[in-house]
Amino acid sequence: MNRFELLKIIFEKKDYTLAEKLCMTNVNNDSIRMLAKVLFFNKKYERAEILFKKLHMFTEYGYCRLYQRDKKTADKVWFAQKDESPLLLWAKALSGYIEKEQRREPTFFQIRNFYETDLDTLLSLRMNRYAENLISSIQYFADINPEVYKFTARVLYNHGYYTLAEKFINTAKDYFYEDTELHVIDAEVRMALNEKSAAIKSLQNALDISPAYYPAKKLLANIK
Repeated sequence: MNRFELLKIIFEKKDYTLAEKLCMTNVNNDSIRMLAKVLFFNKKYERAEILFKKLHMFTEYGYCRLYQRDKKTADKVWFAQKDESPLLLWAKALSGYIEKEQRREPTFFQIRNFYETDLDTLLSLRMNRYAENLISSIQYFADINPEVYKFTARVLYNHGYYTLAEKFINTAKDYFYEDTELHVIDAEVRMALNEKSAAIKSLQNALDISPAYYPAKKLLANIK
């Protein structure tokens, strides 16, 4: 079986069981890695962790354990590793913050690349205590990367926490009022709160900053 046929099984047929059998027998590590990531992003952590472990991708394996509410094993796996990969360094930092403990200091790009995804996943899995603890450290993250307010607002909006999202949007505006995307997120929140006039105003603000910004133009046209 060639790589193209495997891709069809994974992405068209979504027959992950067959794909796993093939990957464990006669497919190269790149294909196994791809399947593991597909399983992971589909929240099939129990199955993804088998492949990650086979590939010695222990940071990702630790995430599978965390998202199955086995933080003890996740910590054991993460802190046993000595490499300096951005994902592992962030995972070690995350481990502390979700318990309201500051163990590691994340970088600007670690916050930018990983914070939003992890917050979204924690809320999706109803791991609310960890999510709340992560958000409670936002001021510290903001000292490193102020965009974290926008990231948080977007996740909260996507999970239906509209009033809370608006709070973080307002704070984000104090840092990055010229961020066009921020005003679009604000408009989406306003629409969810049935505040049409405020939504239109937010989109007009976005277009004042960037007249050609397509998401703002499209949403404004849909509202009107």
